[in-house]
Amino acid sequence: MDLTNKKQFRHLDVRILGALISLLVSFFTLLNPGLPNDDAYAYIRTAEIALSDGINAAIQYYSWASYSLLIAFVSKTGIDLLTAAQLINAFFLSVLVYSFISIVNCFNNSKTVSILAAICILLYPPLNELRSDIIRDIAMWALSLFALWQFLLFVKLNHLPNFICFCLSIILASFFRAEAIVYLFSLPICLLLDSRYESGIRYRIVLKCMAIIFFSLAVVVLMIGLIGIDVISVFQKFISVYEPFLNNILNPSEAESYSLSSRIFGEYAMTYSGPYLGLFLIAGLFAILIVKLFEGIGGPFFWVLAYGAIKRLVRLERIFLAPVIIFLFTNLAIVFGFIFVTKFVSARYSMIFCLVLILFVPLILDNLINEFRKSSSKNLRMRTLILFFGYCAFDSFISFGSSKSYINESLAWLETESPLNPQVATNNHAIAYFSGRVENYDRVTRIISESEIHELKPDDLLILEMNYEMSRILNQNSLKPYLELQAAFPSNRDIQLAIYKRIDP
Repeated sequence: MDLTNKKQFRHLDVRILGALISLLVSFFTLLNPGLPNDDAYAYIRTAEIALSDGINAAIQYYSWASYSLLIAFVSKTGIDLLTAAQLINAFFLSVLVYSFISIVNCFNNSKTVSILAAICILLYPPLNELRSDIIRDIAMWALSLFALWQFLLFVKLNHLPNFICFCLSIILASFFRAEAIVYLFSLPICLLLDSRYESGIRYRIVLKCMAIIFFSLAVVVLMIGLIGIDVISVFQKFISVYEPFLNNILNPSEAESYSLSSRIFGEYAMTYSGPYLGLFLIAGLFAILIVKLFEGIGGPFFWVLAYGAIKRLVRLERIFLAPVIIFLFTNLAIVFGFIFVTKFVSARYSMIFCLVLILFVPLILDNLINEFRKSSSKNLRMRTLILFFGYCAFDSFISFGSSKSYINESLAWLETESPLNPQVATNNHAIAYFSGRVENYDRVTRIISESEIHELKPDDLLILEMNYEMSRILNQNSLKPYLELQAAFPSNRDIQLAIYKRIDP
């Protein structure tokens, strides 16, 4: 075995070890489950429909149902749907870890950097905070990073199999989140900037890549059609979800614009500032995006990146610089487009941007370690580095969020104190799902209106996770005679969740 092969073998060990540690952490999470996140119930409900009524029925219920279909498929091994979803996420998280370390190895193939990359991704707090969540995004992040790794290998080695792997990985990623398909067309643009080849050769390479992309898409669409899924109708249904948002942007109501301007600027200032309402909203949405990016990167990693940028501790080969920059800007454009259309965004929408950005953290830390070794105070500085990773581990695996034990207590009360006959109305997904008394448990709303409460039959139960709006509605004099408090959790003095019985006054 020559020296090159030995190096590759050592790097392979680090990547596999990182993936195995990720699986171990995921299985530990699986053995100590908490309550599922709210998005989980939509995926589980769709998986139930797929198992009972078939694939097309699941797609009709939830337009982008690939994740739910995968959950349904895995559950056929005899495990429940929630466990199936967690196993799927555990697998994709291990792929994400493997791909992350592989990309860093493209930039610097030293063993120290590989180990630092493994530690960084395994102790990355924003990612570990989502480890127990049932979300389709994890699969998209993993496949996108794997695709980026394959594309970087293609750029470096010009091997066609790497580009085919890139295409297939992005297409698979788009099965989980449709916007991933954009990377399929944006990344090859960087080939036009490759100074190693003459301009004519660059154009021929790009044309060949585009031909492979369209051929791959055609083959995948044909295969999907052969199993009875109408791809065009699926896309139409997916786009229809965003149609109301687009109509509101393209055809804004004059009354709504006036009302919004008056609420933001006030009656007097609206005369002068009202015409700039659109600019005000764009600036505000962009500010939200910046905050979400900071949340996605996380404080410790942000300051390492900032220090590395100021000191210019990272230098990439030119052939890798363009793909990474285009990947980052593509994601930034996708996330800003989403926030502009829907007016909201979660930190996880920018996670792929953050994952690519923190690829530089192991490189910066490697440079810092080399500086520490030359310093007279190297012991103190190495302890600071250990403290950094210790803080990341603490932030990743120790939760300071508010306890949700009152939900489990209310479920226990339902099981022991309430007969099975009464109908249940609730604004909490976990209560709806685990009680087994709400058919469309994935579609419960945060607010139950006064009219909906009046529509309940006598002896029906109303189980409410308290918030300002629900407290205000329950204080209506027109409702008080119809509701009788049965239990409150965690206590009558600190009511987080209340159980009422509908009565006739």
